[in-house]
Formats: sequence, structure tokens, C-alpha cells
Amino acid sequence: MRRFAHAGIVVCCVVASLGFLDCAVAADPAPAAAPTAVPPPASNLPAFTRWVIAADYARDGATLVTAGGESLLYRPGDVVVWKADGSRVGDLAGHPTAVWAVKVSKDGKLAATAGYDGLVKLWDLPARTLKHDLKKHKGWVRSLDLSPDGTKLASVGEDGTVVLWNTADGKEIKTIAAHAGPVTAVGFSPDGATIATGGGDKLVKLWDAATGNEKGKLEGHSDALWAVAYSPDGSKLATAGADRTIKLWTTSDSKEFATLSGHKDWVTSASFSPDGTRLASGSLDGAVKLWDVNAKGEQEGPEAVKSSVWCVTFAPDGKTMFVGSHAGGKLVPTPAAKLLPPPPPPPTPPPAPAPTPSPAPAASVTQKSTNLVPTEFKSMAGATGAIAADGTVTVSGNLAKDTYTLKAVVPAGTEAKSIKLEALPDPSLPSQGPGRAGNGNFVVSTVAVLYGAPGSNETPTKVKFSGAKADYEQPNYVAAGAIDDKPETGWAISGGTGKEHVATFDVAPDVKLPAGTPLAITIDQQYADGTHALGKFRISVVQDVPPAAAPAPAAAKPEADKKPEAEKK
Repeated sequence: MRRFAHAGIVVCCVVASLGFLDCAVAADPAPAAAPTAVPPPASNLPAFTRWVIAADYARDGATLVTAGGESLLYRPGDVVVWKADGSRVGDLAGHPTAVWAVKVSKDGKLAATAGYDGLVKLWDLPARTLKHDLKKHKGWVRSLDLSPDGTKLASVGEDGTVVLWNTADGKEIKTIAAHAGPVTAVGFSPDGATIATGGGDKLVKLWDAATGNEKGKLEGHSDALWAVAYSPDGSKLATAGADRTIKLWTTSDSKEFATLSGHKDWVTSASFSPDGTRLASGSLDGAVKLWDVNAKGEQEGPEAVKSSVWCVTFAPDGKTMFVGSHAGGKLVPTPAAKLLPPPPPPPTPPPAPAPTPSPAPAASVTQKSTNLVPTEFKSMAGATGAIAADGTVTVSGNLAKDTYTLKAVVPAGTEAKSIKLEALPDPSLPSQGPGRAGNGNFVVSTVAVLYGAPGSNETPTKVKFSGAKADYEQPNYVAAGAIDDKPETGWAISGGTGKEHVATFDVAPDVKLPAGTPLAITIDQQYADGTHALGKFRISVVQDVPPAAAPAPAAAKPEADKKPEAEKK
């Protein structure tokens, strides 16, 4: 759920696979007042405070076109033409709703815009006059792009389609059923041969621009896409979205080149510098970040804005960037290229001292572990968990900050006193695992368990834990950190990878988990780089086993039976 407030209106965006449902609650009406004069439009960018969602430059850099409006509501949208210095030239008026996309042809003669109501418009930009209204999409059109030669326009929408248009006559060339859900981003390759699209289905797809046939599919994002952009030479494709990451792909082989992490919210925009060596990204977290494409690292960026960033684009000379947000747009000088130091990995501990033997359990009580065999595994990042017959879970597929959720039942003949998490090595994992990070490590930020009445399917109550311990703990990342409700702490094992390790979480004495109790187990993994997730693990419950009863003494024989055999005769 996202909330945007603007001019006394609250706009609620409920995201369901990026199908947006909008609702508006108007403020209480004010007492009638005398009409006031409508203020003149802002004459320059610093004075312009309306929502800017998209922007594009003409190739010569002399003209900038911005698009937006007042809100997501059905109110007239803005398309404004500016000079490179931020002074206002005029408007492309006529969109009845907020405008979500704008593209300018390379020669600066055409502009294409798309509105929240699905209407696409094609403009004579120098004359600022309408050439064609393009009506085909059903619902919101989020993105569009013009081919490098300006002869084709691709528009994509909430209806799951890509529509190709002839810019000369405004006629439809082809409609492609592209994604299982909304299509949210589109871009032509620099040679015009390929169209890349991103969707609410987490996929990036590649299409033959001439035939409309699918050429390839790029998988790896764990949430909906919001932006696609080709590098100027066409060698790289940048994709970004709601999973807070930017991915770079090598177009020659469609292989992932890099994953760039650091934004704290959806990444809404991505733009290559004119020389292709740098990438700018904007996010709802208010940050504009710069990235070194070849070094795959973050550079010093401009100061964050105080509002959600919806678009960022380099000027054609690369010396300035335009940033569009809820609070308007601004031109900022492009910072000099300077790499930031990489974020530190979890600290590596000194050589582990010889283990101290644990005291033997009291003779009166022993403990027994029983594996849980989950009936369900879910990954918030869209990873796959294969559940073996003994309850071992092996995770593959999407890798990002992730939350695993498993459902299981306390086995018959068992009352759980502890929950045990076993992290298991495997040859298929980096450095033998048990984690999926390149060094084999993981960071379990939080372990939480919900339970319900035995025999039910509901798990409304959270298990209280009284303590936690592990056979191996990385300094500053101990097992107790997984139950302290602090997402920045957790259990990790740097220095002990490639081996099996066990963390045990003790159930509070006043919590009873008898046989048949349904459990919903959550393993949250939120380490900043998005790779430190468990690759192979097993969960079990630990129960107390009372000592076996001592054998009863043999019954005494009757006195008669105690006589010598000779006397019995």
C-alpha cells in the first residue's frame, strides 16, 4: 500500500501484481469563498512544483520535455516543454489524466506521451501541435519509446500488451500479448532491432521489432519491473524495479553482468550517461544514485531529494541530470566520477578457539530431536524450495533479500521444547554453503514461529523464546540476534562455512507445543547485499525425554521355596 497526499486529496495505490486500484478521499469542503484568480504557470523549473513522473531530452540538448500532473486521479495532466536552462517554452495540452510517459525523437521533431487513462498522443514538438491520438490500450499506459529512426512507437500498458504504431500516419502496426500481467517498461535497442519490456510478472522479455516474435527472456528480479534502458552502444541492458535492485545484462548473450544494490525502496528509473560508462537510478526512497558500469560499483551521487523520485535522465552532454519527483523537477550538476568504498561484508572472526565441551545434560532428563517435514515452502523473493522426505529444504532460483515461510505440524508423540535450525553444506552451493552468498555465508536476521491449537489450520499466536545458542557464531552475528526483533542483527557463520551448523531456539516455559500443533515458521534474511540467504537447511523440534524407569526388584520367594532341595524331598 502506498499513500500519496496532494492538495487535500489522499490517493491510495493498492498494488496487485502492479494492477493499480486508486481511491480518493476528499478533504472536508471548505466554506464557500470568493473565486480567486488562477496563478500563472511557473516560468521556470525551480518554481514548478507539480508532480513530474517522466522526462526526456531532444538529442541536441536544447529541449527538455517533462510529464506528470496533480496525482493519479483523473485530473488533467501536464506535458511541459523547457529550454535546457530550465526556462519554460510552452505546453503540450490535452491529456485528461496524469501523464506517465514521454519520449522525444532523436531529431527533436516528434514527442510521444501516454496518460493514466490509456490515451497515447503523438506531437509535432517544434510546433507544439497534436498529430495523432492513438487509442488501443485498455487502462493505464506506464511506458513508451520511439525507435531510433523515429518511424515506430512502442507503447505498453496495464492490459499486458505492447502496441507498435507507425508514427507517420498514427496507425497500429502490431499488438503483442507480452506479459502475464501489466507491462510496465519498454525500450528500443540502439539499432532498433530489439524491444525490451519489463512486467509485473518479474520478467524482462526481448522482442524482434520487425516481427513481434519473442527473442528471449531474462529472469532474476524478485518483484515487478519499473524501468528498462539500453546503453548507448547497445552492449548492456539495465533493468530495475520494486525489488530495490538494478541488474545489468550483456546483450550479446543475455547473461547477467551485475546486480547493483543500495536503494531502500522501489527503483523507478534508470538512465545511462551519454558515454555509457555510468548509470543513474532514481527511487521512491528519494535517492539518486550513480553507478560505475564496468566496476559494478556505486559512485558519489547528488544529494537526495525530500520526495519520491520518479525519473532521472542525463542531459545529452552528460554535464547535468534532470530529476523528477512529487515536488517538481530540478536540474543538478553531474557529480565527478568517484567510486564509493564497497559496503563491508559481515566481519570475519579471528581463528576460532578450541571448542569448550558442553556440560552433559542432567542425568534425569535427555533430549531428542525430531525432524519437521514442511508441507509448504514460500519465498518472498520468488526462490524455489525443494523439500526432501527427511524435511531438508534446498533453495534455488531468485536470490535477493528474502523471507522463507514454512508450514509444518509438531509430530506425534512429541512436545516441542526448542526449535532447531540446521544449516547444511552442499556441493551445489558457493564454497559448499550453507549460505547462497559467494563466500558460503548467510545471515538469518529473524526466526519467528506462530502456532495454533492442535488439529487446527490456524496459527494466530507467536511463540515466545527464552534464549538461543549455536554451535558456531560469527562475532556480532550470534544466534540470539535472530530473536531480538532487530533486523540489523542475526546469526551468521563467517569463518565456519562449508560445514554443518546448528542454532537452537528455546521455547519459553509457559508456551506449550504438543503433538499436532500447527506451526508457521519464518526465516527472515535482510542482509544489505541481498545474497546472504540460506541455501540448504532443516528444521526440527527438540523434546525432553524422561529417563527410563529403573527395573523393579525381583519378587521375594516364599519361605517354603527357600528350603534346600534335599529337605523338599
